[in-house]
Amino acid sequence: MRLTTYRLMGLALLLISNLSFAEDAQTVDEIVAQQNFFSSSFVDAKQTNAKHIIPATDPKIYAGADKIADKQRMEEKGFELIGYSDFKAGDIPPEMAMPQAKKIHAELVLVYSERSDRPSASAKVQQLREAKKTGQAPVEAGASYSYFASYWAKIAKPSIGLHVKVPEKEDDSEGLQILVVLDGSSAQKAGLIKGDYLISMGEVKLNKAPDLAEVVKKYAGQTLDVVYVRNRMRDEAKMTLD
Repeated sequence: MRLTTYRLMGLALLLISNLSFAEDAQTVDEIVAQQNFFSSSFVDAKQTNAKHIIPATDPKIYAGADKIADKQRMEEKGFELIGYSDFKAGDIPPEMAMPQAKKIHAELVLVYSERSDRPSASAKVQQLREAKKTGQAPVEAGASYSYFASYWAKIAKPSIGLHVKVPEKEDDSEGLQILVVLDGSSAQKAGLIKGDYLISMGEVKLNKAPDLAEVVKKYAGQTLDVVYVRNRMRDEAKMTLD
């Protein structure tokens, strides 16, 4: 009886050992295949009241170059950031961002990847174990990358065609500072540029962002005077709202 008991215990230990070995032997590719980290790490961006245009075709995926410069240019082209993915993993094709892009009706995605340090063999085993516990993306030894993907939606063309900085409570600057001027917009045609401070449009004094909505409501389709400050010099321009 005692011998049989020992044999059963030995068999159980052998099974446990084999199971543990099998878990450690699971490849990074197998773990990655079980989860799309572009989707699981996705974070919604702070939304505005801009109306998004739902694309009629599948989202387009491009390689990003410079996050800050790309963001500025995307906004100038009439796009709004609707979310991003940020994670570390092995070699993952950018096309894996497509399911998340479709889900949120993004028109295009910019994917950035940067090679990270090479982890040691012991670090790889630990990363695999942590990945299975936390659900975070594992990092393949010798092929570690940091990924960032920004998802963009086309917005309906606004009547004015610019984005302004929301004033802070302690900000005592006069007017609203322009952050982005959209290509081909009424603002661009009027000669306004990034960095200008809008003082008034027509009879509306501009002290807070919602004042622009009042301008659109009051002067849609009309030509009005715009007072702004550039390089501390006050100037005026004519603008026709769409």
